[in-house]
Amino acid sequence: MKHWICIMLLATASSPAADRLNIAEDDAAHSGYGGGWGTGKNVGTGFGAWFLRSSGVGPRDSHAGFFIEADNVQGEISALALGGKAFSIFANGLGHENAVAFRAFGAPLQVQDAFSLLFQGGTFRQKFESDDERTGAVGFSLRTGTANAETSDLSTGERLRVSNTEGEANYQIIDGESDRDSGVPVNDAGVSATVLLTGPDTYDLEITDLDTNNTHRLQGRKLGGSPGAPIESFAIFNLDAEDGDVRFNGFQVTRPFTSLPR
Repeated sequence: MKHWICIMLLATASSPAADRLNIAEDDAAHSGYGGGWGTGKNVGTGFGAWFLRSSGVGPRDSHAGFFIEADNVQGEISALALGGKAFSIFANGLGHENAVAFRAFGAPLQVQDAFSLLFQGGTFRQKFESDDERTGAVGFSLRTGTANAETSDLSTGERLRVSNTEGEANYQIIDGESDRDSGVPVNDAGVSATVLLTGPDTYDLEITDLDTNNTHRLQGRKLGGSPGAPIESFAIFNLDAEDGDVRFNGFQVTRPFTSLPR
């Protein structure tokens, strides 16, 4: 059952939003998540199964994991809730706890494909008096290959990472460019992000603030990693965000009608 239609699309002269078709989609309100969100779950269409990995979790005050969160009376996830639910990842404790959810695309992304998601991860707040001093980050990654055995595989085959990084006022980008600062301010309400592949090694990024609906476009950026390597999977992550859980929703891949087989 489809709970939502397109979140956001980059409208360009070569691929206007009206001429695109969803080829993959998933959201947390899907009935398939009624029993929870775990490794091996394959819900929605156009994606492979989830692989959920955590690390740095010890016997004392160290926690990392994944759950389907329901919106509450305070409306904490209302901006990105679909059907009143969202995917949530926590990682907190005395160490540097990490939690990463990996998922393959049904097929590698093609030029002019657009990958979209909703993402909420605001201020970093220390949960315990003592905590690991390493920098925390939350966000998403596009990757070559499907390595998913452990959280450190997040960087394996990585071509693009977009994150809210502890101590930074703006969303950060790790790709083939030297400038990592997106210029887009981090906000608590969350954002809608779309990555449009414009070539084998280039992309456009569009980020919309879910509170103000202000949209920021970064065009013609270079992907990192091996030149020409296909984008075959994505990952969403919480690297020691402490008291603040990170939420995601509305995963989607769209493609121009002109790129579809006839």
